Amino acid sequence: MFLVDIQKEIKKIAPAIQLNKEKIKLLFVEKLQNNEPDFLHMFQDDVNKIEEFTISLIDMVFGAVMQESLKQFIPSIKPIVHQYQSLGLLPDHYKDLGKYLIISIREALEESVTLEEIIAFQLIFYRLAEIATRLEKNDYKKVKIGMQTWFFKSFRVVKKVQESDLIVLIYIVPIEGKIAPIDGTDNYVSVRLTMLNEAPSLQQRFPVIEEMGHKGYVMTINRNANIQKNDRLTDYLFNWISEGDTLEITTPKCNKKYNR
Repeated sequence: MFLVDIQKEIKKIAPAIQLNKEKIKLLFVEKLQNNEPDFLHMFQDDVNKIEEFTISLIDMVFGAVMQESLKQFIPSIKPIVHQYQSLGLLPDHYKDLGKYLIISIREALEESVTLEEIIAFQLIFYRLAEIATRLEKNDYKKVKIGMQTWFFKSFRVVKKVQESDLIVLIYIVPIEGKIAPIDGTDNYVSVRLTMLNEAPSLQQRFPVIEEMGHKGYVMTINRNANIQKNDRLTDYLFNWISEGDTLEITTPKCNKKYNR
């Protein structure tokens, strides 16, 4: 199937998907809950965040087919990938996510979708995932930062400053290798921590800036902004973590949202 044919098929299915977005979101969340609970944990079991993620994936496909070539869409892919890599999303995850998204679309649209339309959506989705994965690998290969793009890296806490009753700054440096340079503003990292005798690990996103004096990062822990049900990680970082302790973080990623 050529790109022009794929574009035609997806443009035919687009109105039905837009009309049934709510149903697609619910089906997608349900399938993750039943089959891939680790994905839910990345989003702190926040259904609203998972539904937002679902729409981002759909809009990514729709945005791509509006271009004359996928190359023209590459600049728009990177903010999406950056946003969700900061949660710990791995390249291999896109295959499973795409599978459940396609199944959800088919179930939501039932008889109003053709096999050709579904195949077209699937082809574009996986092609975009391949492009994004390759771009990220190339970026980090160039700078040779000694830090894997999609995996967690261990950092040591070297300083902790109580800014106010609600805000704590945590200065961290890598235990091995160098830090990944931060590009632009509004960057986040995902922190992963395994509490004693608990599984799975706790995971949460926090804003971060680069701190040249320590050759590391400064994380902002805002107790008020991160209040969630059972948000024990924020509480631990705010009240209990000390200098010399270690934690795992992803590479900083910009929190820019994608708009078609």
